Amino acid sequence: MKTPSLTPSDLVDQAEGLRQEGRPAEALKALERCLAQNPGHPRAVLLLGRLLYQEGKLLQARETLRPLESALSRDEALKTIGASLEQLWRERISQTDPAFATETMAGLLVEQGYLLEAVDIYRRLFLAAGGQKRIWDNILLLKERLGQEGSRDSQSDKVTQELEVLDRWIKAQRRED
Repeated sequence: MKTPSLTPSDLVDQAEGLRQEGRPAEALKALERCLAQNPGHPRAVLLLGRLLYQEGKLLQARETLRPLESALSRDEALKTIGASLEQLWRERISQTDPAFATETMAGLLVEQGYLLEAVDIYRRLFLAAGGQKRIWDNILLLKERLGQEGSRDSQSDKVTQELEVLDRWIKAQRRED
């Protein structure tokens, strides 16, 4: 006898239960099944954002919630969540570890082909240094190289996704100028 398939709402309920039990990996799998059935399911997207946030993946959490921007702008509570994630991400990326996030380290990563990691360091340095043109130019050059060459040990779909995030970040920085 075939077991009945769970509805997207059932899967989100299951994922929330798993999250509360401290089983985030299993919760993520339930959310993946839900989002495969209904890619824009609002509760699933919100819960996925929460799980990513709890894992310390602030940028991914923020990007996950992006499809809900129209709802976020109408609902004050959701708007506050979105703004808070944005602020936390900015604070985190601007806190550089001087022992690691240096231009020298970024240059070494570029030489080794780890372009995604290098651009992440340059972004941190750019924010921490108040927007130095030299660093900005390195970010733009790396963006072009990423589009052409990809990044060592990274799947092309990950590079594509990160390039989309980088494009939005660049646009946001230009708006702030």
